[in-house]
Amino acid sequence: MQSDNGNSHRADLREEIGRVAEGRKEAGAARLNDIASAVHGAALELEKEMPRGAKYVHGAAEKLEAAAEKLRTQNADELMSGLGKLARSQPGTFFGGAVLAGFAISRFLKSSGTSEPDRQV
Repeated sequence: MQSDNGNSHRADLREEIGRVAEGRKEAGAARLNDIASAVHGAALELEKEMPRGAKYVHGAAEKLEAAAEKLRTQNADELMSGLGKLARSQPGTFFGGAVLAGFAISRFLKSSGTSEPDRQV
């Protein structure tokens, strides 16, 4: 009976995690679109000096937009399954995407943060 009770708790926990994840999908998708816009903006700045590099950066932004759309339309289990498959089949792409996403997120957070006045010592 102990095993049945543990399985029940795990199932309840999994359902709760699924509900929370589903509830945050739209906000996450909107954030991804914001990041994609920031990445497109960075690509526009690169176009003058590095047109080929800018093309790749625009491509990355388009991938972010596609990811936002998937986030809106797929459930949490489908998303996690897709990420797992990508990580196993194309680890370089997965790692590169994670690095690019981290870079884009840090740029987005820096650009959207409020600047504090300089403190004088």
